[in-house]
Amino acid sequence: MKTIKKIASSRALYIVLACILSVILWLYVASYANTDMEAELTGLEINYVGGDDILRDRKLLVTEKDQQSVSLTILGKRNVVSAINKDEVEVSVDLTDIRSTGVYEKVYTVTFPASVKEDAVLIVKRSPEYVTVNIDNLITKPVEVRGDFEGSVQDGYMQEPIVYEPATVMVSGPEEVVSHIACAKVVLDRENLNRTVTGTVSYTLLDYEEKAVDTQELSMDVEEVRYTIPIVMVKDIVLTVDLIEGGGAKATNAVVEVKPNVLTVTGDAELVQGINQITLGAIDLASFEQTYTATYPIPLPNGAENLTGDKEAIVTVNIRGLASRHILTTKISFINVSDGYTANPITQYKEVVIRGPEEIIYLVAPDNVQLVADLSEYGNAVGRYSVPTTVYITGFSEVGVVEGNYNVVVSLEPEPEEPPEEPPEELSGEEPETGGEEGP
Repeated sequence: MKTIKKIASSRALYIVLACILSVILWLYVASYANTDMEAELTGLEINYVGGDDILRDRKLLVTEKDQQSVSLTILGKRNVVSAINKDEVEVSVDLTDIRSTGVYEKVYTVTFPASVKEDAVLIVKRSPEYVTVNIDNLITKPVEVRGDFEGSVQDGYMQEPIVYEPATVMVSGPEEVVSHIACAKVVLDRENLNRTVTGTVSYTLLDYEEKAVDTQELSMDVEEVRYTIPIVMVKDIVLTVDLIEGGGAKATNAVVEVKPNVLTVTGDAELVQGINQITLGAIDLASFEQTYTATYPIPLPNGAENLTGDKEAIVTVNIRGLASRHILTTKISFINVSDGYTANPITQYKEVVIRGPEEIIYLVAPDNVQLVADLSEYGNAVGRYSVPTTVYITGFSEVGVVEGNYNVVVSLEPEPEEPPEEPPEELSGEEPETGGEEGP
């Protein structure tokens, strides 16, 4: 009994038993792993070789893949089959030999991971046996970007046409699909705008019936477009002229009429806000008697746009409360005549147009009107000249001169030389006889 207990408590015994059990277990596992087994690999995605490069170079593409994935039933040793990960199994279809459109049935190739030895696995079933592909023409078409603005603009402002960048989207895909695309539609919703805004937005491809196009088989050169919504200020601006007082008329005597008198312009708010009126030009009231009419171009600041459309304005000025009178004067004088020269007037009288209050203008006498010509620029010139004059009205400050041709003709001549004086005769003792001839 003691001997049995000693053996049972021996460490060596346990080691021997463990080794025996390990050998038995290994023999069992080895025999089980080496048995054949079948396994099903489902949902294996298909890789189409040459579809994205070679076919596109030939202007072709795969439009319909009737089978997106395949299933395989494989047979092999249990230890091999059980170690296969389906994500490492590659199923490929070679499309490089296709050169025209049509429907093709193609055999697919199955490639197992590199860790699986050749002929270690047998494919006993394929589902499906073949892959059907539809080859269509590949076309590229520029599609116009169109937008719907569903927002609002503040009063006093206006939205100009929206600018899209790019203005067209290049769409590539099957001819059957691309040929029916009408536009790339964007929708913009911005509220209460008073300034130009920009941003980016996605688009939807629409067909000619305004239905959304499925983009699964299409490729576009951009996914979003940039938009600019130009917002400009709208303002009515008065057209006016500057008046230069003269000829007895003040600005209060002038009635100005401008047609059109108001121009509607648009432009950037910072520009338009500072424009309250547009001055067409300056009108000298001394340049006409009673009525003046002329056409003026309408100038616009850079960046402003004329919505009214008028490019010219007609300006009429009428003088009210004043009368005009034509008066002849003979008072013509010259100043700054060069030394040694004389100025002789050839023009003896001149008609002058004067203007002023009616109760005063008829009190002006011809002697109150004088024409003065300044000859300082003529120097030692000799001959006849038409020279400008300045008209003066003395004694009547309320009366002015209407501009006109008040030139006079003058003759410039050297002053005549005086004859030399004769020396006086010497006196003798006798007085000379007068009234007769001298005797011998």
